[in-house]
This record gives sequence, C-alpha cells and structure tokens, in this order.
Amino acid sequence: MGERLVDLVLNATPEERTKIYLSLTDDEKNALGVILDAEIENPWARYENDPIGFIEDGLGETLWSKQREILESIIHNKRTTVPACHAPGKSHLAARAVAWWISVHPPGTAMAITTASTFKQVRNIMWANIRRVHIANQLPGEILTTEWKMDDTVVAYGFRPADNNEAAVQGIHAPHLLVVVDEAGGISDKIGSALEALMTGGHTRLLVLGNPPTDQEQTWFERICNSPIYANIPIGAYDTPNFTGEETGQCRSCPPHVEAHAVATHLVDQSWVDDVIGEFGEDSPFVEARVNARFPQTGTGKVIPYHWAEQATQNEDYLESSVIRLGVDIASDGGDEFVIAKADGYKVSITHRSSGKANANAVDVAGVIIGEIEKAVAEHKSRAVPDMVRVKIDTIGVGWGVVSLLDRWVKERQLKALVIGVNVAERPKDQAKFKNQRAEMWWNTRAMLQPKEEKQEIRLDVDRAVLAQLAGPTFKSDSSGRILIESKVDMKKRGVHSPDRAEAILLALYENKTVHEPISPLSFTQSNPWTL
Repeated sequence: MGERLVDLVLNATPEERTKIYLSLTDDEKNALGVILDAEIENPWARYENDPIGFIEDGLGETLWSKQREILESIIHNKRTTVPACHAPGKSHLAARAVAWWISVHPPGTAMAITTASTFKQVRNIMWANIRRVHIANQLPGEILTTEWKMDDTVVAYGFRPADNNEAAVQGIHAPHLLVVVDEAGGISDKIGSALEALMTGGHTRLLVLGNPPTDQEQTWFERICNSPIYANIPIGAYDTPNFTGEETGQCRSCPPHVEAHAVATHLVDQSWVDDVIGEFGEDSPFVEARVNARFPQTGTGKVIPYHWAEQATQNEDYLESSVIRLGVDIASDGGDEFVIAKADGYKVSITHRSSGKANANAVDVAGVIIGEIEKAVAEHKSRAVPDMVRVKIDTIGVGWGVVSLLDRWVKERQLKALVIGVNVAERPKDQAKFKNQRAEMWWNTRAMLQPKEEKQEIRLDVDRAVLAQLAGPTFKSDSSGRILIESKVDMKKRGVHSPDRAEAILLALYENKTVHEPISPLSFTQSNPWTL
C-alpha cells in the first residue's frame, strides 16, 4: 500500500510539514486534523486499511503467503471462505484479524463476533489466541475469557448458538462489523444463513474457516465455498511453509517460559501427512479433507476394509505369544448377541455366542464367562505361562452386574485371572485423536489388521459373518478432527447388523500397558479400571 498523507506529515520535518499543509484544501486540512487526533490517541489507527502492516509491523510477527492472501481478501471482499487442512494456523490468523479490526477503528464504531462448531473451540482456541495477542501487545481495552471491552462496552465476543437458534444471531449491528466463523464444517444451515444475513450493512466482513467435513456432503460450509459471492482461499497441506519452504519467523504467541522456536513447528508437516496417508489410504475421505483441503465426494470410509479381514483368515505370519485374553460383548446398547472372543496370543476366534432369553439373566451370563475363564486358566497352566488371563467386559447395560459377579467368583476359586470392566463411551488414552474408547479400540484392531509390507499382526479364525461385522462400521471425524466410529444404532438404521462379534474381538485385542487391580462395582462411576 502507498504511504498515507498522515504518515507523510508525521514523518516530515517542520519545514516539509508546513509545505504539505499549505498545499491542502480546507476540507483536507480538517480531515487530516481528525485523523491526527485519532492516531495520537490510538497508535493502532494507522493500520485501519492495512491488516498485514498491523501484524508484521505493529505486532512484529511474520506472515506467509496464504495468510497475506486471506488478510487482503478481508480488505477487498465482503465474504471470504478458507477450507483448510490440518494445522495450517487458521485460528491463529483469525484471532489476529479480530485484534486488528477492534484495535484500528474508533471505540464504539466496531464490533467483532466469533463462533465455531462448539463453545469449547470458541473459548479454548479462538479466544485463547485473542487473549494472548491482546496481552502481549497491550492492545486497547480489557480482555476477558470470551469478551473484549472498551469503556465497559463489549466490542468483541465469542459465542456458540444452538443449531436451530437463529434469533441468537439476529440484531447484531455496528458501523464496522467483522464476523469470524471457525470450524465451519460443524455449523448448521440455519445458523450459517443467519450469519450471512448480517452482511447487509455497509462495512461488514464475514470470514469463514474450517476443515472440510470427512463424512457429510453439501454442508453449509461446502456450499458457500462453491458460491460465486465468496472469495474462496483453500489451504492444503502442500501449500503450507513446511512444504513450500517459506520463512515463518519465530513464534511470539507462546508462554514466556517456552523457548523460542519457528512458527513452522506449529504447522502441519510431512510426518503427519505420511502417517495419515498410511493409516487411511491416499484416496480416503479423511486424506482428501485433512491433507488436500477438499470436500470429499466419496462418502464415509470403512474402519476395516473387508479384504484386510479376509486376508487375515489365511495369515500364517502373525505375532507370537502364549498369553490368552478374552473379550466379552454382552447384548446391550443396541446389541443383539452375547459374544465371547478369545485371543490366543494373536490368533483370534469366537468361543461363544448366544441371543434372546439365554442372555436375560446376569448370573447365567456370568456362568458362561466363568467357564471360558477356567478353560483359559487351565491352558495357561499347561503352558507354564505366568501371566494372568485378562478378561475385558463391556460394562454398558447388564455388564456392570456381570463384572461384579465374576470378580467375586474369580477370587473365590483362586483363579489366575483379571476381570476388567470397560465402558467404551469413556475417554480414550489418546484424547486428541479419538472421540471415545470405542473409537480407539476399533482403530487398534484396524492397525493390527492393516497389511504392512504384506504382513499382518493377527490371524482371524472366524467365519464370514464375523468378517462382515468387522467391515461393517464406517468412521468419520468430528469438528476437532477426532476419529468417531458409527454407532450400533446408526448401523441398524441403514440395515447393517450390530457388530457384537467384532466388538468382542476388539475387547480381546485392546490391551492395557499396565495391570490394574479390579475395583468394586460401587466405584465404577468414580473411575475406570481400563485407563491406560
């Protein structure tokens, strides 16, 4: 941008300043006086039309090409969309756009609102970034958890309206209005349309950022990214500095005790891309969305491809171990069968399955399981295996009572077995990657079945029905990028049988890293013995 008249005046010598002043009309002199008064009171006002200068010169941070393109679009376009890959620094940049918008305009004339698919995202990501940049640079006003105030007036805030609450978005007006939508893939049509309706004013801007959804087509976000009235700026992984080699400078937004490091360490890199392509496959919806920043048109992906499971039935080169583990899925939570799976080392089979009235009584169910435990303990003894037989039971529904009975019976009979209650809805070990333990268990089995250099870790001694169950569920990612497995209820809605036999296998294979003593049934609501 060219140098502004006010900058020429401020930087001129007294003689030059007089010459400039005499060359102006009366209206120009009055306008210059107003601007000078505003900038003496607010030094940030000089960047009113220059967000790049605000960040690079004012905040002392380095921008890379896509970031500059987005900021230029905010200046020149009413609406800007940014479909993005994993970790391109979009929330970081959007927070600085908010800081620029509020800092440069006269108090009382500007408003910025931010939203996202969850309030946690609003508070812990977007507004954590806004707070850091405000405090580090002593920007005007007072910053709170999700509010920015000047003279006791809210000038910016973050919120998350309910998906159907259009009224929460109505009535927001200001001479200078900026609306920022983060994680836009999770925004409903109604809220999206309500946000667009705010763009009727003169100086209004809408910035919409997010990862393309991996499991839905024709979302509000996808539609506006394809709309001619939006300036669309996609950021794929291969557009980011760790792939292009662009300079990013040193990070200035980390806590003071953290050693200085390059901004690029926060961005997606080759290692992450290689990992997800290896896990999901190059043509998968997940890679299309999270690596290439494109909206997938192929529907949801299977957790376990059928041919992987089928190949494992012929596998002779599986891992060796003499330890026996049992997995028990009791007919509940939308399930149809009571199933016991046995992992004899890494050779897996189904040892029991039943349905109907036979599963109605917890004592009868526990009796069947104790029989399988006794067989496994006897096999351990014949092999001189010192390890305990580990028995993992789905505790949702009647499983709670079964775990209690088995724990008592195992102790009374002095069996070398450890009964572990598993609530698959609880938090996983890797909370950044998985939505819950069920997702983590499915992914664990997927990893063991995935051919690596034409080898698999396990052998499946099961029939075609079990293979079909293993290949039944689909997966998707939530707005935070965590893996989520299709529920039994949703599977039934599309005519797919409940994967009870498959999930018994998952329980048998999903192993703790350390041994935990079982806890009493009364304390199951307090903690989880399956914590890794």
